[in-house]
Amino acid sequence: MDKDKHDKKYYKFEHKRYKGPYKKKCQKANVRFDESVKSFEKKAQSVADNMESRVKEDLAPFWEGLLSWLENIKSFDTFLSLFRFNITFKMTMGFALFMIQLIVIVNIVIFGSLKYSLYEDAVNDLEVRADAIIELADNNPSGRAAQFDGILGLLGLDITIYSQYLEPMASSLDPLPAWVPAEDREEFSPFKYHFPSLLYKQTWFKIDGEDYILLASFSMIDAQATLDRITMISLFLSFILITWAIRSSSRISQKHLAPLHVMTTNVQNISISSLDKRLNVRGTKDELKDLAMVFNKMMDNIQLSYERQRQFVSDASHELRTPIAVIKGYANMLDRWGKEDPEILMESIDAIQSEADNMQSLVESLLFIARNDKGALKMDMEPFNLSDLMQEIVKETHLIDSTHEIVPEIAPSLPFFGSAEKLKQALRVFIDNAIKYTPDEGQLKIKLQASERHALLAIEDNGIGISSEDLPHIFDRFYRADKSRSRLADNPQKTGGTGLGLAIAKIIVEQHKGKIHVDSEINKGTKVTIILPRRRKEAEQDSQTHTETPPTD
Repeated sequence: MDKDKHDKKYYKFEHKRYKGPYKKKCQKANVRFDESVKSFEKKAQSVADNMESRVKEDLAPFWEGLLSWLENIKSFDTFLSLFRFNITFKMTMGFALFMIQLIVIVNIVIFGSLKYSLYEDAVNDLEVRADAIIELADNNPSGRAAQFDGILGLLGLDITIYSQYLEPMASSLDPLPAWVPAEDREEFSPFKYHFPSLLYKQTWFKIDGEDYILLASFSMIDAQATLDRITMISLFLSFILITWAIRSSSRISQKHLAPLHVMTTNVQNISISSLDKRLNVRGTKDELKDLAMVFNKMMDNIQLSYERQRQFVSDASHELRTPIAVIKGYANMLDRWGKEDPEILMESIDAIQSEADNMQSLVESLLFIARNDKGALKMDMEPFNLSDLMQEIVKETHLIDSTHEIVPEIAPSLPFFGSAEKLKQALRVFIDNAIKYTPDEGQLKIKLQASERHALLAIEDNGIGISSEDLPHIFDRFYRADKSRSRLADNPQKTGGTGLGLAIAKIIVEQHKGKIHVDSEINKGTKVTIILPRRRKEAEQDSQTHTETPPTD
């Protein structure tokens, strides 16, 4: 107790004694430490600045070269084009990468299986030999050292016998080796290429009641040599297979893409003056044939459209040439003789006015067709009575034509939704053609019938008819059955038209979602049937504009 009290007092005394001086010394040490840190920071900052300036000086030429190279690139697309490759290269590299992956996987499987098999064989061999050594020791009882000396070195193993205190008793090695702890022994790993240099087998056994430890080791040099040979052979074969795969895939790609190169060459040779060229689709049965067929079909449509456009321009020029020539002729006649002769003056004025009206009609028809082709044609749709419209057309036909029998067959009070003005224009085209090509005293039937969902309009005559060769082309622009487009001068009422009437009539009917069917026989007559949807939903489907709800049926 006295000693403990004395220790406590001594501790208190030492604490009080050194508390003050320690605190003051720590304050001075902190001040000196802060100054040393600041000086070190200054030196480090100066070193960092020097290194930064040196790095900038060393990299300045590199950055200048890089910036000048980037400035020489015209656009980002040009830069990306440096990394674009043709299809042959992409297919070759794709197949080559696939083969490389496959070969790597196969090699890994072979390498792992072989390595594990060699390891298992070595372990089993080591266990069998170690057990044989122990059995020999049991069957040869003699002195401790003598009984071991007779069996060590047998069976090709490095064997050391230790006592239970880990002291070497006998060994096939000279001098006697010390005990090898378990942590110092190399272990087998399937994720490492090399085997352990030695495989160990540790076994406890008893002889004459005394415990011994047998530590046998087996060299893996031969197994590693076998693994090295197999690896080299595998790598060599893999290189050959990869080279063969690249060459084969390149040839196969070029062979399969050869038609594509031919197609590219043929397409490049197609121009506005050779739209009749087509891609050859014979001898192929793959996707390229489908592509070639689609391209040929597209070229057929382009050629047809171009020929129609060219024919359209030619016919329009031809139609405009005649009235312009007439106007110019009468203008010259007025300049020479018309100033003094009132009869020539009136004749010229009438002719010029008539041809100007024809030109205006032709230009308006061309504009109508052009707006339809552009998709900008709009019609004011509204509800009206189709029966009243047909009665009005019959009445006007009686007024302008007294040489034919007009037979109306019109259903009463048929509500409809559409453009009355444009439908009247289309029906007048068919009626005018029926009048022109029906002999005097002939018969014209104007019909209107109604079904639950459609309105059926028909104009039927017993005139000269249309031949089977001309019938498929009657709605083509500037097409007339008389190929010469000559004027029927003997009857002013039967003058030839511009060849656009039926084309315009078809456009009007199609704008109303309707269909036209024409039946005709030579010298028996022609029947034109127009089928129009009656209901608002059918009539308004995909139409451009509509105004109000039509009356219900």
